[in-house]
Amino acid sequence: MRYLIYVALLAPILPLCAGEVYKSVDAQGHVVYSDRASTPTAQKSVVHVIQGDPAEAARVARQTSLLKAEDSQRKREQDIDSRNKAQEDHARQVACEKARNAYNSLKDANLVYKLDAQGNRVFYTDAEADARKEQAHQALIGACGK
Repeated sequence: MRYLIYVALLAPILPLCAGEVYKSVDAQGHVVYSDRASTPTAQKSVVHVIQGDPAEAARVARQTSLLKAEDSQRKREQDIDSRNKAQEDHARQVACEKARNAYNSLKDANLVYKLDAQGNRVFYTDAEADARKEQAHQALIGACGK
């Protein structure tokens, strides 16, 4: 069967003709087609070869080339999308970690302060500290989704 496919593939390049082909089975059980009988039990067959259409072959070659180009373009676009998604995921992870660290440092602090222009600590009132902690908590939820 496999050799019959080869004959069919070669058909477009062979001139239109009819030829005798012998079919036999070798010692390993493979079917062999040949123009000469290799064994006395080889079966004779007539094969009609029809020459292929060059215009159709050119059309198929163009179509195959276009499909390969489209596939290549699609793969490039997928690679770019994957790279962009990985960068976005990394940026989200960094923002989440930063927000988590900021929240944890405020959550565990007894006294919350900021530095003034001279670098001195200015402590928040309890209400201001609670508001800063809530802002940090909301930022954590916004960045991490929790």
